[in-house]
Amino acid sequence: MSETKLRYSKQRETIYEVLKDDCTHPCVDDIYAKVKQLIPDISLGTVYRNLNLLADHHRITRLDIGDGVIHFDARIDPHYHLICDQCGTIQDIVCSQAILDELINKVNEQSEHVIEGAQILFHGTCSHCFKQKS
Repeated sequence: MSETKLRYSKQRETIYEVLKDDCTHPCVDDIYAKVKQLIPDISLGTVYRNLNLLADHHRITRLDIGDGVIHFDARIDPHYHLICDQCGTIQDIVCSQAILDELINKVNEQSEHVIEGAQILFHGTCSHCFKQKS
């Protein structure tokens, strides 16, 4: 955690490591359950505060997929997400920046707005569910 100006905290580092090792885009309750196994006396409030602090310092991202729960992602490189309509999982989608740039340029050409970035949420069937259906 040395690249941010956050003071070191064992609890925060544990929360970050738990999230980093979980590619399911967990919600705070899921993260709390895993961290509690490692730090039994940690409170839910401490987990909330540290997740928000990490997000505010751009170490993790908050992900609102419209299910009424905020999910968290330790992956901060440019990527997008697929919500599987079959199993409900959140999957990472990586595509080139050129594709996003082209989309933004086309939207800018067709609107009166100036779009500078986008968070894209795809809906469909994940590869696992698609294979099961075939």
